[in-house]
Order: sequence, then structure tokens, then C-alpha cells
Amino acid sequence: MTMTPGPSRIALTAHALRETMHSLRSSPVFALFVLITLVYVGLIGLMVGLMALRLDFLLPGPFARMAHFTEPHHRVHDLTFGFLFLPAVVGILAQLRRPAKNIAGMLMALIPWAALMVAAVLSDAFVAVVLSNPSRLAAVLTVFTALLHPTGRDFLRSFSLARVNWMLLALVIIAAVPLLVLASTNIGLQAAVTDDHAAAGHYGFMAAFGFTVIGVGVLASLQPDGWRRTAWVAGGLPTLLGVSSLLYADATSGLGLAWALAAIAWGAGFVAAAELTKDVTKDVTKDADGTTLPSTRGPLSRSARG
Repeated sequence: MTMTPGPSRIALTAHALRETMHSLRSSPVFALFVLITLVYVGLIGLMVGLMALRLDFLLPGPFARMAHFTEPHHRVHDLTFGFLFLPAVVGILAQLRRPAKNIAGMLMALIPWAALMVAAVLSDAFVAVVLSNPSRLAAVLTVFTALLHPTGRDFLRSFSLARVNWMLLALVIIAAVPLLVLASTNIGLQAAVTDDHAAAGHYGFMAAFGFTVIGVGVLASLQPDGWRRTAWVAGGLPTLLGVSSLLYADATSGLGLAWALAAIAWGAGFVAAAELTKDVTKDVTKDADGTTLPSTRGPLSRSARG
């Protein structure tokens, strides 16, 4: 039997580029904020890279006096703060192509900034956790980007009880207990300790990380449009923290061996569960007034017909 060859990689790339250009042209103001946000986050990454390489003479003003990724005892804190940018960057990047089909990405981009705000308020350290780091402008740009999203009032239409992935939600609930303990412990340290970690807001970053994993995990389990990318981020975050803790076992706030391995295992299990679970978003549709109904195709329609 002769197999019909699928589309070539070049054709797929060309199709993706056409979709991206269409998205940019159809919502130019929204696209402008997406690009500005990505450029700003990229500049932050560039400056951190220069700090890590000890190229201080290339940094402007006060940034030349910063020492991110240069002190071993801060390594886990520095990496964790960097991990908080992952949901934001991945979520914003997803908006460059078919933003109406990437609602989950847009919401995911907001979660780490909301988590930082919660950690700052609970630890009464707003200046150290929020105002003293460059993420504050990234957060503002992300909020404006979300407000300009081309779906408008239909932004939350892809949420419904029929889409909830109960297996993923159960995994998030299991992980929420140690993550909330992690957040609570670090909030207490941020509020009570006067060392250099607290002065830099590092304990607040750790608390925000715990809130972020829970938030992104819950979002993935609700399965709004574009949720699979969100599931990978939800599983990737604790995996990254676990690996960092193993690599820098002597750094402050690193997870112990057992918890590091547990974080890696949970992250891998969450991604595996997401990939093995059927994508119910393909089996739901909406009637004229927006009510979610079973699709006319697939297993849902057969069960609906009895």
C-alpha cells in the first residue's frame, strides 16, 4: 500500500508564519504589546547573562552593581526567580499565532506576577519582592496585553465543567500540600529574617514559585483552549526546581534529596498524564448562545445518544 506523504517541514513552517502574520495584522495593537513585552523580557535575560559572565562594564547604571547568578549561595533563589518568567514568556509567545486558540497561554502569563503580588502582601515585603526587581514592568505589560486580547468578551468562553481534567486536578491537589508548605515557610522567612536573602526578596520569590505551580496546574486541568502547553509548563516548573536543588545542594532554599526527586517525578507524571489523557476540547462545541454542548462527533456524541 502506498503511503501519502505528509506535509513537509518547510510547508508547515510556512503555514505557521502565515498564521503569525495574520495574527499580527488582525490585531496590531495587541501584537505590539506582545512584541514589546517579549523584547523587555529579552533585555532582562540579556542583562542577567552579562551579570553571570561578569561583564559588568556593559551594564547601565545600577545594573552594573548587581550580582545575579554569580554567588553560589544565591543560586537556587536566582534560578527560581528565572523560572517564574517561564510561564509568562511561553504564554506570551503563544499569542503570536492564533491568540484566540491560546487562551490558556494568556492567562498563564499572568499567574507568576499575581503570585509575586500575593507573596509580597502576605510577607509584608512589597518593596523587596516586587518593587526592587525588573519584573514589575513585565507584569504591567502582560496585564495590558491581556486586556487587549482579540477575543474580547469571549475570553473566558472556553471554560466549562465538561472540559475539566479530573486526573490532572487530582495531581495538583496532591502537590498543593507541599507547595503551600513551601510558600508558607518562605513567607515567614521573608517577613521575619533580616539576612541578605530577605533583603533581595529571595524568600518571596520561593513562595511565589509555589503559588505559580499550583495556579498553572489548576489552569491546565481546566483545559481552556491551548491548555497542553500550559500542562507542560506546570510539570516543568517543579522538575526544574528539583534538578536545581540536586545540582546546588548547598545553596539556600534548595530542596532535600527526597523532595527534589519527588518534585521531578511529579512533574514528569503530570506531563505524562496530560499527554495520555484525551483532549476533551476537541469534543465540545457551543450553541448559538454560547452554552457548551456535546460535539456531534466522537465518544461524547455516542454517549449523548445513549
